[in-house]
Amino acid sequence: MDPSLILAVIYLSLLGTALGSLTGLAPGIHVNTLALLLVSASAIILPGLATIATAAGGEEGDAPLLLVVIIVSAAVAHSFLDVLPSIFLGAAEEDTALSTLPGHRLLLDGKGNEAAGCSAYGALVGGTAAICLCLPLTMVLGPPLDLMLLVEQAAPLLVAAALIALPLSEKGVRTRASLRVRDASREEGCLSLVRPVPVDGQEAIMVGRVQRDCCSGPWLVTPYGRWRLRGRVPLGTVRVHGVWRVRRTALRERTAALVLLLLSGMLGLTCMESRLPLSEVWEGMGQSVLFPLLTGLFGMPAVLASARGSPIPPQEDTGEVPRDLRSGLLGALSGAVVGWFPGISSTTGVIMASPLVRDKDGSSRRYLTMVSAVGTSSTILGLLALALAFKGRSGAMIAAKEVLGPDGAVLLAPPSAWFPVLLLASLVSMGASYYLTLHLGRWLSRLAGGTDLRPLNRAVMVLMVVLVTLFCGLPGLIVLATSTLLGLVPPRLGVARVHLTGCMLLPTALYLSGLDAALLAVL
Repeated sequence: MDPSLILAVIYLSLLGTALGSLTGLAPGIHVNTLALLLVSASAIILPGLATIATAAGGEEGDAPLLLVVIIVSAAVAHSFLDVLPSIFLGAAEEDTALSTLPGHRLLLDGKGNEAAGCSAYGALVGGTAAICLCLPLTMVLGPPLDLMLLVEQAAPLLVAAALIALPLSEKGVRTRASLRVRDASREEGCLSLVRPVPVDGQEAIMVGRVQRDCCSGPWLVTPYGRWRLRGRVPLGTVRVHGVWRVRRTALRERTAALVLLLLSGMLGLTCMESRLPLSEVWEGMGQSVLFPLLTGLFGMPAVLASARGSPIPPQEDTGEVPRDLRSGLLGALSGAVVGWFPGISSTTGVIMASPLVRDKDGSSRRYLTMVSAVGTSSTILGLLALALAFKGRSGAMIAAKEVLGPDGAVLLAPPSAWFPVLLLASLVSMGASYYLTLHLGRWLSRLAGGTDLRPLNRAVMVLMVVLVTLFCGLPGLIVLATSTLLGLVPPRLGVARVHLTGCMLLPTALYLSGLDAALLAVL
């Protein structure tokens, strides 16, 4: 390939980076919208790109591939910079819904710049790892092994596993103590008057009245409580010698998580199928209702929770970028699932990997790193899926497929020279986007430090309402109000807000199983 054409690819990738940066920084405008606009204007753009291709030593037929360079670079840049609105404004999109709360929490702790640094580093690690994975994945999913069909068949199982894992991830905060009986004898003395302090494995001697329930077995009743007994004991007043068994119970939390998962799933299914009232009155620009849905579930509650707080504290700037290679690599592997499995979103990939990065120290930083790694990795590996199977796994890749036309499979499939060129464009976009994310994050942190939250939050809420009205009209406002009310519930019940990602998971599971049409008929 002519070096001049390579240089033209680099320049066009920088142009795509600039466009993707704008969509990433603008709440509610997804890179998929930009990609569709570029496809719509391809009749105007392609002649100019054909001129550039011939001037750089290529052919006029290379023009569609140069347009794909712009689309891919924009998608990569968007995956870097779309985290900044979620940190500093609380505006959520499909790829950043799970990073909204950790990022905003770090901002309120005076570490907004650190949050941006974690995200930039995670996206860089995820993208770099994805490029390194392209060669081995090409050999596994393409010739000689050709496991692509097996991968597609496993998609419903992965989504089902994520749906099951979400409620089970709640560990609960309450404990349940029982006494494993070693010895029990009737005693006519007074009941124990000292309040026991159950410690797992510790021996205890207590005197109380033994009662037996038909379902749960014997209980020891004392003036200070009622304790489950495990073992044979007589009824009446009994002296019990045993060992405490203390276990955490999460039945209440897991039940609440399951209910929230189903409610958000029903809301997501209704929104995605456009079964919304007032659609005929005003639909705005007709954009996807995912923006008001995710902003209401994850963004607005964070803004409302901090509306009565003190001003944003001065932001720390250590000048160092937080590095968590493990979380970045886990995100890259999850991104491989997102990029290859049909119907699997970035949210699903994060949920599957999140149990591996949970800890008490620095969990928000690890989470941000992983979420960003998933987004960039899935973008690049979605490009690999386009090259090997000529199937689009995202809006940007579908747009690229449409630009290439029916001959696109031949143009991109290995050993074509254009797939490495597209990886080069992704690498250029990653470098420029990493620099932009760090510097814009530092600038926004300095700007946010000391800002009074009350007028800022009012301004952010007004901005969100205006954008929802503009993009989605009256149906979008209904979705925003409903999802905001639902988003306020999890903290009240003492469970994580991550269960509201059922709005994406449940519709995906129903679609992959073919049950979505039947359920919508009932609704």
